[in-house]
Amino acid sequence: MKVSVAVIEPVGGHGGMHFYDLALCRSIVKASADATLFTCDETPVTGAEGFPVRLPYRGIYGRGLAWVRGLRYVAGSFRALPGARLSGHRVAHFHFFHVGALEWFNVMLARLVGLRVVITAHDVDGFNKGSSKPWFTRSAYGMASRVIAHSQVARRELVEGLGLPEDKLDVILHGNYIDKVPAAVTRDMARAHFGFSPAQRVLLFFGHIKDVKGLDVLLRGFALARAADPSLHLLIAGQVWKSDFSRYDELIAQHGLAPHCTLHIRYIEDAEAPYFYLCADLVVLPYLRIYQSGVVLEAMSHGSAVLVSDIPGMLEVIDDDRTGFVFKSGDPAHLAQRIAEAFAVPGHSGRVARAGLRAVQERNDWSRLGEQSVACYRRALG
Repeated sequence: MKVSVAVIEPVGGHGGMHFYDLALCRSIVKASADATLFTCDETPVTGAEGFPVRLPYRGIYGRGLAWVRGLRYVAGSFRALPGARLSGHRVAHFHFFHVGALEWFNVMLARLVGLRVVITAHDVDGFNKGSSKPWFTRSAYGMASRVIAHSQVARRELVEGLGLPEDKLDVILHGNYIDKVPAAVTRDMARAHFGFSPAQRVLLFFGHIKDVKGLDVLLRGFALARAADPSLHLLIAGQVWKSDFSRYDELIAQHGLAPHCTLHIRYIEDAEAPYFYLCADLVVLPYLRIYQSGVVLEAMSHGSAVLVSDIPGMLEVIDDDRTGFVFKSGDPAHLAQRIAEAFAVPGHSGRVARAGLRAVQERNDWSRLGEQSVACYRRALG
């Protein structure tokens, strides 16, 4: 019987998940399965996706009362899940960054209407740190037929931290962003967009700004690196997550970096993102902890050289000095040293960037990942 899956992902266009959602559904359809995406009303829909897109999660974000938005979420789930089952879908595929009451409710409702549950664990930090609710987390994952991790480090934590049986887990990599790169935007256009001169070497920090992302380490390392190379300039782009930018402003002032930093502290729209990646000489991801990173894959998909910390989630993606550059996590001095080494030999960072692009083209190809996803759904049904 043909596999038919309902991809339930309420974040969608609100948090930049829509490219991932749409690419996943396209890959599922290409692998000869049926897919319908159920997401929020902030997700852009063109009608040319090649599969149905439903927007049952309406008004669940914004500044309204939390309990009202929660009721809208529940109403969206009642529109999505029973309707998916009546339409002939047999699998509900959820995508979790944490598990609270609403996520648990969705899994329970899916089971009640007769759907098999597959969960992709995008972020498993909450399992040990308490950001998720332990009972809801264990119960939701316990009800799943299959669980997908995007990395081996995530798989290990699901087994060791949550106690999931290994035979319930599939490791399926995060897909690349090559289809998102516009051919019309060039490096020269991107540099001109921000007013960077040819003599400047631009370092980019991109994405949600959270404590765990290590922006403070980058700022300290940038101060050291710029003392040796005055051509360096730092571009910071992203929205602060559940905090403010004041601690980073203090570091910028402390080290006298304000004239050498360009700040875009806001949500970056899809159409703007290529300008940031393409103008950069080096994309720096100084993360202190991560399981998989869409930003590193997006940077590599744009053909940008990347510098990452030596945490396990990054080392599964980057081969040091071949597909990217690696520094010791939390060490500003080593970060500064690796910045200097990336530019020490003319043309070296460009060769590394091109090798990184080839790596994500091959290893993170959505067609293969779609086939692996459909095989996972078949295991859930079997």
